[in-house]
Amino acid sequence: MNTILIIGHYDSFTKMLINKFYLEQWTIYTLINNKNIHKPKHVIEQYVFDYRSDRIREIIKSCRPAVILYTGAYDSSYKWDGDNINDTGINFTADLNNIIISASMEGVKHFVYISSEIVFQEEYMVDIKEDMPVSPSSYKSIVISLCEKIVLHFSNTSNMETTVVRLDNMYGIPKDRQSCIDPFSKMIIEAMVKGKIRVNGKRIFSSLYIKDAVEALYLFIKADKRKYNLYHISSMDEITGDKLAKLIKDNFTYPIDIIDQTLGLTKRIVLSNKRFSSEFDFEVRNHYEEIIPMMVSYMFNHKKQFLNSDETNNIKNNKPWIYSSIRKVIPFLECTLIFIPVFMLSHGFIKIPYFTAVNFYLLYVLLFAIVHGRQQAIFASLLSLIGYILSQMINSINSAFIIDEYIYMEIIQIFIVGLSVGQIKDRSKEIEINFNEEIDFLKEKLKDITAINSSNRKIKDYYTDKLISSKESIGRIYDITSKIHNSEKGEVLFAALDILTEIMETKDVSIYFASGMKYCRLASASSSKASSLGKSFEMSKYHMIFDILKMGQVYINKTLDATLPMMASALFDHEENMRIVIFLWDLPYERMTLYNANLLTVVGALIYSAFVRDVNYMEALAYQRYIPETTILQEEAFSEMLDIYNRAKDKGYSESSVLYIQKDDKSIYEINKIVSPMLRATDYIGLRPDGGLAILLTNTNEKEAVHVIDRLSMAKIKTYLSYSI
Repeated sequence: MNTILIIGHYDSFTKMLINKFYLEQWTIYTLINNKNIHKPKHVIEQYVFDYRSDRIREIIKSCRPAVILYTGAYDSSYKWDGDNINDTGINFTADLNNIIISASMEGVKHFVYISSEIVFQEEYMVDIKEDMPVSPSSYKSIVISLCEKIVLHFSNTSNMETTVVRLDNMYGIPKDRQSCIDPFSKMIIEAMVKGKIRVNGKRIFSSLYIKDAVEALYLFIKADKRKYNLYHISSMDEITGDKLAKLIKDNFTYPIDIIDQTLGLTKRIVLSNKRFSSEFDFEVRNHYEEIIPMMVSYMFNHKKQFLNSDETNNIKNNKPWIYSSIRKVIPFLECTLIFIPVFMLSHGFIKIPYFTAVNFYLLYVLLFAIVHGRQQAIFASLLSLIGYILSQMINSINSAFIIDEYIYMEIIQIFIVGLSVGQIKDRSKEIEINFNEEIDFLKEKLKDITAINSSNRKIKDYYTDKLISSKESIGRIYDITSKIHNSEKGEVLFAALDILTEIMETKDVSIYFASGMKYCRLASASSSKASSLGKSFEMSKYHMIFDILKMGQVYINKTLDATLPMMASALFDHEENMRIVIFLWDLPYERMTLYNANLLTVVGALIYSAFVRDVNYMEALAYQRYIPETTILQEEAFSEMLDIYNRAKDKGYSESSVLYIQKDDKSIYEINKIVSPMLRATDYIGLRPDGGLAILLTNTNEKEAVHVIDRLSMAKIKTYLSYSI
């Protein structure tokens, strides 16, 4: 029976993992660091120790798990939002180090570390694949990313298989406030507490429901082997902040305000699920449109588990109108009840000698003005007026009190004090609310400004580095031009490979000749990968590339399709005919920018200019290079071409073969007339030092040369292969 040790706080995620592996008949052990949690059913043994304890190794030795699953980034026992975030990061790293070292020393076969999308914090215009570099900027993201590197390092330095699995914004129906760590539940909590949701419409992300995550992890762990040690699991369902807020609002039973705080640049972070889905036959079954209504319903029906008493009492507009009305009536009831003892104290029904000089009505109105504001102050003043009238009616047998100016002065005094203090209280409360809202807005704005500043700083550092290294300076452009122009005649395209490799920072570059608008034929390539499209191909087969190139634009492989070049550029003659195509492979993602596309265009133009000059020079010296009335090169010219292709072959830039021709009784002119039509425009016929003839077949290896030998043999031209080139 298979055995697994699950490490992490008991929450919805770990409980679903336990249930899933139990149903699949696995033996389950757990390790937690909280003594106050009871062991769930289906767990054979629960260990309660600090993750940095020396006992961890003994625990692993005791249960002998085949797999250790460390919930890592989704372990809710780590508090990343508090003031002690630095201590949390240190503890997180130390815990992982102790666990993984202990696992390695005890011979655990497979260690799985759960990470998240948080390691990517820049904007990505394409789905993020596993081989793309991380971009952490916050403290938490840096710690999570660092721990990924630690786990992956153990794959190379130990016999234990270690795997990092990034779950993309995993969410589920939370059981309490502590479990609300995903964007969905956080936004629902905000709506419940404040009656409003602040959104950023430029934030685009995807999410993964907890049941899909558990199912995917089971498929991944039970597999006999895994091709990679890093995987992304995501639904790839894109959602924006404003769309999420609207969905939550539509499922609330009372009005919710959506406050648009969209600011800054679009931030898109969506993990690619292709590697995982293709290897483990995984399909997402749950989508946020179906789950969010269930989350809202559950959290609203179990408010006590998600809100503290103050938040429950202070929810604005979060209850049906009858409860809201009762809440509004309570201050008036308080005011009325307290009026009774005030009335009795003011008019001698309760006789206390020391209180005879106290104006209880004034204190009464002042109290409610300070506590509740102007509205309650007015109501208390009206009750005080009624109290004065009742008192005079009880104590006077005539209506003389109606014209008593003392009573009117008392009443006016009470109203003035009540209204003044109540107005001050209301104004103070309004200022506090506005101040808190402004602070919240400025905090969000500060986050966006920080993100923008981080991006700007990277751009500044990039251009500073470019300026210091002077790779694109005038001197650098002059150096490029000099290298091209100083290359041997006929060697321009081979020199171009060196220049493109250096300038574009990629080792895989290929250059093709365009034949009309139908075919491309390989001229030179710096590696086998660069020539993976073949020595010749139809343009229509790669229409997604050539549709863009025909418009004079640079092709950028935004889908990161490994079967296509990362960038391509075409060079045209003065009649707008495509002549040369440059392909760049294995280009780093961070260099797939408009700047580098423009750089490729500029360098390509310099290369094409030198190529045209070289061709024109060759044509101008045709009378010296060729035997008159033939396409046969003179001995010296042919020897130069052999040397050029020898050097290219040594560098791995091109293949070539040489065929010796048996003239028999045929003259040079007869052979030229038969052979020339049967060769490509890039092949050469020339004189040998012994007076014989030879054919230079460019971009043709020995196996491919056999086909040319057979074709010439059918034309009664005997040739044999030379192995000296």
